Amino acid sequence: KGTSYNMGNGGSTSGDASPGTRSPVQKQNPTQPDRDWRYIGVVLPIQFVDFSGLVQNENSLLKWTILTTKAIDHFEIERSADNNIFIKTGTVRDNVLLNQSQTFSFNDDISTVSSNIIYYRLKVIGKAGEIKYSNILIIIRIQTKNLVTVMPNPTGSYTIIRFFVEKESTITLRLMDNLGRPLLIQEQRVLRGNNSIQLTGLGKYSSGVYTLQINIYNEIVTQRLIISK
Repeated sequence: KGTSYNMGNGGSTSGDASPGTRSPVQKQNPTQPDRDWRYIGVVLPIQFVDFSGLVQNENSLLKWTILTTKAIDHFEIERSADNNIFIKTGTVRDNVLLNQSQTFSFNDDISTVSSNIIYYRLKVIGKAGEIKYSNILIIIRIQTKNLVTVMPNPTGSYTIIRFFVEKESTITLRLMDNLGRPLLIQEQRVLRGNNSIQLTGLGKYSSGVYTLQINIYNEIVTQRLIISK
């Protein structure tokens, strides 16, 4: 008497539950072969010694150090803009040594990410399918106010203007010759975050040095543009 309910051979329902309760235990699966509730087969014995990152240009440079006593299959890097919904953004499959502190790294392209605050977490998957998550890493992007880059420069026929804006707005582009006369005036609706605008048809202008003005939030940013044929 006193045998557990649903713990019989093959998961049968035979057995006397008294003086306990009739409480079915978890289903057996390949990663958790023991059906005893006291067995937790999905916990990965891994210690996160360090998890850090920084933004460099348009990349998040992530680095983490771990110590594990069980074989690791791979790491998955997950990113979020709201600390709620995480998406997989990369995988690292380097060889992981046991019982030794080891450091890994990953560069995440964030050129299309508009959020100033980025959340990361690591998902570690063991050889037997076990899973463990790291703590949340928060990276804050420091944006230089109204930073504008123009490339290629010098150019022959086109150039791409890249810049960051803090909110959706309308900007004005002006291309002027060396006497300050406007050759091109263009208004453009831009979205919050990183934006790219391509100027084409520059080949119709003579070779020389021109001034490119970008009006953002009523503040004018000036760049020199060289047209060379």
